[in-house]
Amino acid sequence: MPRLLALILASCFGLTPLFAQNDLATELLNKLSYRNIGPFRPGCWVVDLAVPEQPQTEHLYTIYVATRNAGLYKSSNNGTTWTSVFNHPDVHSLGAVAVAPSNANVVYLGTGDSYYARSSYSGNGVHKSSDGGKTWTHCGLSESQHIGKILIHPKDPNTVYVAAMGHLFGPNPERGVFKSIDGGKTWQKSLFISDNTGIVDMAMDISNPNIIYAAAYEKYRYPWTLITGGKETGIYKTTDGGKSWKKLSQGLPGGDLGRIGLDVCRGKPNVVYAVIENINLRDPFPAEIKADSAAGLSPQKREIGGEVYRSDDAGASWRKTNRLEDNVGGKAAYSFNTLRVDPQDPQKVYVTGLNLQHSYDGGKTWKGIEWTDTSKIFPEAFGDVRTFYIDPFNPQRMLLGSDGGLQLSYDGGKTCDYYDNIPGGEIYAIGVDMEEPYNIYAGLQDHDSWKGPSNAWSGEITLENWVPVGGGDGMYNQIDPSNNRWVYNEEQFGNHIRLDQWTGERKNIAPRRPGSQKPYRWNWSPPIRLSPHNPSIVYTGAEVLLRSLDRGDTWQEISPDLTTNNPQRINGKGNIQFCTITTISESPRQAGVIWVGTDDGRVWVSKDHGASWTECTAELISIGGPKELWVSRVFASAHQPGTAYVSKTGFRADDFKPYVFKTTDFGRTWTPIMQGLPNKPVNVIFEDPKNPDLLYVGNDKGVYVSLNAGSNWQHFQSNMPASVPVHDLLVHPRENDLVVGTYGRGVFVADVSALQEYKPEMAKATFHLFNIEPKPLRLEGVQFANYHLYGNRHIRTPNEPNGLSIRYFTSNTSDSLRVSIQDVQGKPVRTWKLLPKAGLNELVWNFSAAPVRGRRGPANSVSPGEYLITLEQAGQKQSKPGRFTKVQGWKIGAVPTERE
Repeated sequence: MPRLLALILASCFGLTPLFAQNDLATELLNKLSYRNIGPFRPGCWVVDLAVPEQPQTEHLYTIYVATRNAGLYKSSNNGTTWTSVFNHPDVHSLGAVAVAPSNANVVYLGTGDSYYARSSYSGNGVHKSSDGGKTWTHCGLSESQHIGKILIHPKDPNTVYVAAMGHLFGPNPERGVFKSIDGGKTWQKSLFISDNTGIVDMAMDISNPNIIYAAAYEKYRYPWTLITGGKETGIYKTTDGGKSWKKLSQGLPGGDLGRIGLDVCRGKPNVVYAVIENINLRDPFPAEIKADSAAGLSPQKREIGGEVYRSDDAGASWRKTNRLEDNVGGKAAYSFNTLRVDPQDPQKVYVTGLNLQHSYDGGKTWKGIEWTDTSKIFPEAFGDVRTFYIDPFNPQRMLLGSDGGLQLSYDGGKTCDYYDNIPGGEIYAIGVDMEEPYNIYAGLQDHDSWKGPSNAWSGEITLENWVPVGGGDGMYNQIDPSNNRWVYNEEQFGNHIRLDQWTGERKNIAPRRPGSQKPYRWNWSPPIRLSPHNPSIVYTGAEVLLRSLDRGDTWQEISPDLTTNNPQRINGKGNIQFCTITTISESPRQAGVIWVGTDDGRVWVSKDHGASWTECTAELISIGGPKELWVSRVFASAHQPGTAYVSKTGFRADDFKPYVFKTTDFGRTWTPIMQGLPNKPVNVIFEDPKNPDLLYVGNDKGVYVSLNAGSNWQHFQSNMPASVPVHDLLVHPRENDLVVGTYGRGVFVADVSALQEYKPEMAKATFHLFNIEPKPLRLEGVQFANYHLYGNRHIRTPNEPNGLSIRYFTSNTSDSLRVSIQDVQGKPVRTWKLLPKAGLNELVWNFSAAPVRGRRGPANSVSPGEYLITLEQAGQKQSKPGRFTKVQGWKIGAVPTERE
């Protein structure tokens, strides 16, 4: 018997029952911590901005930034650093923020994304702070779900108006304009149109705060289509503080209208502007007729598009200002169309869209409509602009919020500064490679696919460690585990790319039907997977499952249409394709066992490499599973060939219940496994590769873990934000790290090796020494003192501990602990005597030997190899092996580790 194994066996004895199973499980979930590692440089979707209005010095330095899914951030030093000031246990999505003009400590926050995008998360109404964001009180309007605007009386912080948009995917009555005169304690519904029409924007005449303009918006969103407007859309005005409202019409368009943005010129309040998405049809322009002819079509009518209207008599009459050819706003106007007028100059108007479109002649001519327009302002800013702020005391100072974060200009947009230090990022999907240290690949909303290390050479992960590896809206990234050379990623609607990381070549490998056949039907985020048995085999899904045997160079269909193929729901309006495959998984245990799920609720399995298929949808319905809800994930077990998991999400059906199911017989029967999950839609389920009883779920609140094969679930929040949607997660097969892709706060990483080891019988021990993962000693570049001397503007995430992580649990706080290390010959190497602390503890050995008495300088380092770590307390002893694998240096630059 090897000497090290004999030492271990001789040391494990005398375990006495003392604490309950759930105590250890809860302790693990509370104490195992995450690292939030980015990527933060791309930024995240900003929905609203607020700045205190008092013209004192401090107003120049305080900024509130409301993000779509990353919470509310406040800076008191003009953006050098930011503090997260709103962390609600059930709300992460925001729509509007406002600071009382008469009291900068009073802040109102409207929750729920203020846009009507396919991925707009809901909130729970209005919250208020009276101490500048330190503490918050919920003020009701929970079923408003999405709030577009908040207005506060300029002299009375207790008088506030809220534009409630209502539910995204269904009708409801809590929408319209609500008013409170007691600081949000009670609300009166001031303006109501119908259960399908909410209020998306408002503007106030601050010289007479009883005058308010409100934009009503009628829309209908379904999973398969978006009806972007209706006849109830329009502009309303009150002159008595909301007691009565009048719909304005003179000079404004009629018919079906989309989203409207409003603003009042602060210095000349009779001047009011509106940007209106006019979805009525017009005749094509000559260039459009030519394009139709080239496509073999007769001339096609088009929607009129974005129009700007101006009133010079406080809304009594309006006139269109822009040319018919200028589509102002123009890009998915249900999700843009914010208008701002210069507070001192009514001729300067700005509209959010692809760029910040602007007019300096009262709306007659417009710049920045096209992305390539060299006269656009904020030329270095990311596009898809959502919100815009102009300082009323210095209109040259501007703040711009977009899908790419926050920009600040002091010269009217000619130049700008970018704040890459707001920790947000909306991740669709993640992947990992097998490098040392391994890299994480994250596909981000509107921000390409990015690659970043799990540990960085400098000792901390910063913005320069992340590099792009794919374009468009970054979605799935799959990396060849055999050599890390090939990265397969895709963009929205099936633009598949293969990246050669050795040469930098990017090749489009998107499957195409030959000739003039209909193109494939792709989901917004179509899945792409590598076979766990052969990384040259690639799967992707349209309405059929496609397989490539040669890394994507050629493709073959290996299934029929697996969707309902409903002709009324295919290729809907609003940039939507439906009846598509959403998720794919091949069994790691048995080649050719392939699972598929679709957006219209169908689940299929093939046991013969796709030659034949069995539908499992009816069996799921028979145990209470929803029929048509979107299949968010199918996952084939790594432990049993017949075991698989299915999660469904009702997010797009106004249904927020969790739906998770398990089969152990290839889908013939199913068991619900939702006990303990909150009423939040489930986006992903993952089975641990080493412990089949350990399951992970990512839902619209965070990460949940089951330690008993799905019988019940517990929140694995630890130091993660209280609420953040998780769209993807996985466990690295070598490093035992849980890698979490959040749709709002970027990537989180946690070492879950202790969870993998957990068994119910551990409840019998007074203390426990967990298995110790082998690690290298990293030669981190902290010796380069000037490397990170760039102030406080950038986010830095420390590497994981540099050494062996020794984790142990104790409930005995009376007797001291002793941790000792021996080499394989039994020779002492290092010893610690520790004060006992109840619960989970961690000690990191950095591979140094005990210091020599009288010797100055660093301790001696031991050689790589096997060591024995022993924990002793009160006469009891446990030992585990620990391995120092090597001294790890770092590659400088993009140097491949191997060649084919």
